[in-house]
Amino acid sequence: MNQTEFLKAISEALEVDPALINMNLKLGDLAEWDSLGHLTILSNLDALTNEKASEIKDFGSLGSLEAIWGALVNAGLAS
Repeated sequence: MNQTEFLKAISEALEVDPALINMNLKLGDLAEWDSLGHLTILSNLDALTNEKASEIKDFGSLGSLEAIWGALVNAGLAS
């Protein structure tokens, strides 16, 4: 997955306009990114990576798009 696909997946998970999504976004910055939104993001990313994202250590505790993206890149699941 590339960064454009990643941001689109986040937008779809949160059901918000893609223009609201950027790499500086953090948990709680949008009303839609609450605990349920966070689980939806993680679930969607896991599905996009054939259930490999959930294998990343502490993936569920990452609270920013930059951190989530970095974890995916480090795991070889994104570029």
